[in-house]
Amino acid sequence: MSATIDHLQLDHRVRVLQDFRDARGRRCQTGETAVIRGMELDWPRQEVFIEWEREGAIERLAFSLAAKSGPRSGAMRDYFSVEERVPLFKDTLAGRAQQRLTELKNSVPVLVEQPVNDPSRYPEAVARIWALAARRRFDDGQQQVQLVLSAGPDEPDRLERLAGDMVELAEMYVLSPDIDVYDWLRGCAIDLWYAWGSQATSGGEGTIRGQRIRAAERRIPARP
Repeated sequence: MSATIDHLQLDHRVRVLQDFRDARGRRCQTGETAVIRGMELDWPRQEVFIEWEREGAIERLAFSLAAKSGPRSGAMRDYFSVEERVPLFKDTLAGRAQQRLTELKNSVPVLVEQPVNDPSRYPEAVARIWALAARRRFDDGQQQVQLVLSAGPDEPDRLERLAGDMVELAEMYVLSPDIDVYDWLRGCAIDLWYAWGSQATSGGEGTIRGQRIRAAERRIPARP
C-alpha cells in the first residue's frame, strides 16, 4: 500500500503539530510521534488512509478528500512534521543479515550418515560435506573430503572442482556467526587449492595457478 500525500513519506517518523481528529473520530494530540508504514488513496470512497506505527501498534487514520479543515491533501504540512527515516527491521543491514542466516540454516542438506564413495555421486558427497560441517562434525567432513578425492583418481580436474565447491560453501558463511563452520570450510578450501597448485608442472603454469589461488583467498578472507 503506497501513495504520495503532500510531504509525508513511508518509513519516516512524523510528529503531530496540532491536535486533530481523523474522519473516524480518532484523536491525535500535539507532540505525538509515529512512523508511517503505509498510505493509500481510495477514490471510490474519496478518502486517504495513513497507517502508522505507534508504540508497537499499527493504527489506521482516515481523511476525507472533501474536508475543508483539519488534515487533508494539500494541508498535511500544517499537522505533521517529517523527521528521521525508520526502516522496518527486515530492511536494515541487521535484518537482511538475519534473513540470509535464516535462509542459510534452512538450506543445509539433510545429513546422510553413510559416507559417499561412488564417483558418480559427487554432488551428494559435497552436500554431505556441507551437512557435516554445519553440524560441526569436522573430522567426519574431512573423511568425506578424502573419499571424494580418492573416489575419482582418474578425473584430473576433481581436486580443482572440489576446491572451487568448498570455496562456494565457505563463501555462504562469510557473514555467519558460525565462525567455526566458516573457518573449517575456508581452511579446507584453501588446503585443496594449494594442493592443486602444487601439481603445476612448469613455472608458467605455477604462476597461473597461483593467481587462481589468490582469487579464491580474496573470496573467503580470514576472519578475526
